[in-house]
Amino acid sequence: MTKGLAVCHHVRVTKQRKLAYLALLINTVVWGAALPIVKPALEFVTPFQYLFYRYLLAAMVSLPILVYLICRLRPSLTQLMTIVGLEVIGVVGALSFLYEGLKRTSSLEATLIANAAPILVIVGGILFLKEKEEPQEFVGLILALIGMLILTLEPLFFPNGGKQASSVFGNMLVIGHNLLWAVYLLLAKRVYRKVPKLLVGLVGLWVGLIGFYLLFMFATPMAALPQVALSGLRVPSVLIASLYMGIFGSLIGWTAYIYGNDKIEASEASLFGYLQPLVTIPLATLWLKERLNLVMVAALILTTVGVFIAERRPPAKRAVSKTKR
Repeated sequence: MTKGLAVCHHVRVTKQRKLAYLALLINTVVWGAALPIVKPALEFVTPFQYLFYRYLLAAMVSLPILVYLICRLRPSLTQLMTIVGLEVIGVVGALSFLYEGLKRTSSLEATLIANAAPILVIVGGILFLKEKEEPQEFVGLILALIGMLILTLEPLFFPNGGKQASSVFGNMLVIGHNLLWAVYLLLAKRVYRKVPKLLVGLVGLWVGLIGFYLLFMFATPMAALPQVALSGLRVPSVLIASLYMGIFGSLIGWTAYIYGNDKIEASEASLFGYLQPLVTIPLATLWLKERLNLVMVAALILTTVGVFIAERRPPAKRAVSKTKR
């Protein structure tokens, strides 16, 4: 009987792991396609206007689920305010930098630089959480940082019609996104230990809606606000980007990310993040006609290998990290 229970448990765990892999693969495809799909929309609307559209749709669709979760979990006002404060950093702050950067640079470069965000989380863990790293992990950090620097300065090596300065500035804004995202994750690692991640995600949608509406409103002359508030949705590329990221990016992609990370080890789940450029690169080159040059390829390899080495930990060390989370 004991053997039978063990077999059933093994089958259940195996099934959960396969579902987690599927969820993370869905997340990889959805988020990997995000910036090439959004890039054309930013020719017609500002990043804040687009983000307002995206979160308006996602927040409205998710409202019944959020109300149900709050009634069921009954979080305290302090807990909700803490979530709101952190999501201002992780949603409003980080995404403002990302999409302002995307408006000025290519979707390829924005994706490749944003994909190096884990390296700043590791650096933050060393500096502020006093996490200890092995010598080979420092080698990975150095490689990844060099790769990210090369990606940032790449427009200087390949002139793009006089837009080098704008592209470099856009790349620097994406690094600003990485910095804010690292701050958010380091804080969330402590604050969100016992908080349901679905609740965090749903509250974050409303934080995004209110935050981006305020930013959009402040950046738009009051006299023109009624005319331009929803007029951008008449543009097909804006409507497609808003629908795609509102439904697939914010609802399906985020839910899949939460589920996958909850069912398998964080170190294993992080591997799927390295696959996003495999979706971005063909989409950006074939649809947007963006060019992938040798400098970008070399920087991508350096960054990916560096992050991979830096995130690999011995079993004993990994176990300690898991108990801390």
